[in-house]
Amino acid sequence: MMNDNFINLKNKFCFVTGSNGYIGKTICQKLIKQGAIVIHTDIKKNKIKSKNSFFFKADLKSKKEINILVKKIKKKFKKIDVLVNNAGYVATSDLGKKDSMLIYNEEYIKLNLNNTIYLTDLIIPSLKKSKQGSIINICSIYSFLTFDYNLYKGTAMKAPLAYGVSKAGLMHYTKMLSTSLAPKIRVNSISPGGIFRNQPSKFIKKYLLKTPLNRMCNENDVANAVIFFSSELSSYITGHNLVVDGGYSLS
Repeated sequence: MMNDNFINLKNKFCFVTGSNGYIGKTICQKLIKQGAIVIHTDIKKNKIKSKNSFFFKADLKSKKEINILVKKIKKKFKKIDVLVNNAGYVATSDLGKKDSMLIYNEEYIKLNLNNTIYLTDLIIPSLKKSKQGSIINICSIYSFLTFDYNLYKGTAMKAPLAYGVSKAGLMHYTKMLSTSLAPKIRVNSISPGGIFRNQPSKFIKKYLLKTPLNRMCNENDVANAVIFFSSELSSYITGHNLVVDGGYSLS
């Protein structure tokens, strides 16, 4: 019989980036429900209303703002138990004319990879003060798969090369960091499949034909995986990329 204490996050300090997005908000809400104290940040105003959450506004595209953010967090909190690197551009982000399928856009690399690494490095000393430190990087199935451009034909949807490259870098960073921080801190990543966002019906139909569980991913699927890596259920797992895609990547 499973020990309920394994999923008890009471009084764990969890730092989540990109907390105003669909996924980030759901992650924060799930963590709070499990008893965690959630520290979170986004470029926009706070959307999480709870006595167990603390919001810090910051633009993570700026290293200067990252420095200020981390100083504020370290001043207020003695330790961090869990870091969830969720902030980043998604494949459909509107980054201007350069954001196309075939033209490389460095903004993805800057936010999704470089500045995520920069922030993580600054938070590691706080994680080392925890007895059960855990870093969770939100990646994508495109961290290890290429785009199936047939899915996008006849739609205005984007599939920029730099998105996949940035997420691939983040996944490999996860593996490299896991060995350098072991055994004190565990480092894992989560790679969601395509998340339902009312995409064109022709895209969804073709996507589901490749997905054994016959549905797209949703925010709860990702948040549940975060709970797993935040808890003692995953205490002997590090350097792992958990694929949450309903079987899409099997085809």
